[in-house]
Amino acid sequence: MKVVDVHNHLYPNEYLEHLEGRTDSPIKVERTGPTHWIIYYKGTPLGHMSKPGHFEPEPRIKDIDEYGIDVQILTLPAPGVEHLPASDGVEWARRVNDRLAEICRNYKGRFYAGASLPYQDIDAALKELERAKKELDVRGIMMFSNIAGKPIYAPELMPIYEMAEAYELPIFVHPAPPVTTDAVREMHLPLPLFAFIMDTSMAVCGLIFHGVLEKFPRLKIIHAHLGGVFPYMVGRIDDCYKSYEKEFNYSIPEPPSVYYKRQVYVDAISFHLPAMRCALDYLGPERMVIGTDYAHPIGGPERVTGFVKALGLPEADLEKILWGNAAQLYKLDGAR
Repeated sequence: MKVVDVHNHLYPNEYLEHLEGRTDSPIKVERTGPTHWIIYYKGTPLGHMSKPGHFEPEPRIKDIDEYGIDVQILTLPAPGVEHLPASDGVEWARRVNDRLAEICRNYKGRFYAGASLPYQDIDAALKELERAKKELDVRGIMMFSNIAGKPIYAPELMPIYEMAEAYELPIFVHPAPPVTTDAVREMHLPLPLFAFIMDTSMAVCGLIFHGVLEKFPRLKIIHAHLGGVFPYMVGRIDDCYKSYEKEFNYSIPEPPSVYYKRQVYVDAISFHLPAMRCALDYLGPERMVIGTDYAHPIGGPERVTGFVKALGLPEADLEKILWGNAAQLYKLDGAR
């Protein structure tokens, strides 16, 4: 049975080298070894890269063959190009997308790409998305849980969602440098522990509460890390919407949970069966896909398939999660 991984990351070396040389940003990049980098945000570690497969396709293929992964949707992880000045962001979005497209061409059927966009310049982002779709054959879009601190439901981003819906490109919502960084740093806790999960949960809730999914009913979202906290707080989310909709001037006609079940998918990054069963019970096998977080150290590419199989699902449902749902979302019918 095939396996497609929708949540993994590849950093072009030249992008990290560019970030390493910058001094005008809260993001700092430090090389600590031949294939080891640390990214800091406001002085707090945001991510570690230590495997050659973080940067190059050949060692990555060796790894994913060992893990039983047939196909990956490649994306650039945080920090995205939106943290750069506008002109640099436009240039590096293009360069990153070109590099990922080159890998996809050279290893056809093993890799597909999600587009990076310079969200700080919406006109340029739309042009890059059109180019990436028509010339590079991207199959999705990478969007972070905030755009350099700006909510992803900000009005100026609506043309992005409109184009994504028109092109039938799913949007993968991945943690950004979190808006709660200062609070978490004061608590002396790692950002990936709570801050990442809360940031994506607030972002996807915002897309629903502020009517983005209502406005674009064919838009598809993939919510990283088993949907953050949404599947486990869904009752409270619906109750809060009902209690505060007038005060906050919300105006969606259905409860938030309806939009989530209809338009949102979650990846199976949890490694805790009770949590995975909770998400599965809420969403069903039709809304779950495989993610590994390769090659970050807290990911589990060697474990994720086993955890999904441990759910004890019928083979047809298992195939949906391992392959079928992603194949439909990203149009992978010709994949290996």
